[in-house]
Amino acid sequence: MSIMDYMESLSQFQMAGIILQLLALPFLVMKLRLFWWAKQSVHWPKTNGVVEKGLDFPLSKIINFLYTYEITGTSYKREKPFFANSFKNIKRMKAKELKARYPEGKQVIVFYNPSNPKISTLEPGRKDGVISALILLFFLFMLGFISYYNPNLLVELIDYVPNH
Repeated sequence: MSIMDYMESLSQFQMAGIILQLLALPFLVMKLRLFWWAKQSVHWPKTNGVVEKGLDFPLSKIINFLYTYEITGTSYKREKPFFANSFKNIKRMKAKELKARYPEGKQVIVFYNPSNPKISTLEPGRKDGVISALILLFFLFMLGFISYYNPNLLVELIDYVPNH
């Protein structure tokens, strides 16, 4: 059986399941990696760093931040103070608090990954929105899995939902 024959034998639900899994998987892996780093960061070694560019939340809602640190003679730069799903939805009050916490020129303690020092955080263990993103992506991945391996279950569920 050729690939084309196999693709033609799939139902619409199975094709949608494959596509959903292929779309969700890279994002799921990225968020798992963020979660892992945040969880591990409480055990990472520390070094001193400096905030080069204080937090600024312009109207575009793009975080504008930079801190630097040095490990064994190599300088590193990082643009995010902690691991988060997104910095676009930070509430105005939290933004003011973060801005006050990290003014330009402030000396900070940087927690860095010993196996890859360019990965670091100023707030170990913090993972804003990562868990909810993981739950959503896992749900989408499983929906794709069910669509591929048991498309009849989805048809039964759709038929079960009463039409209004």
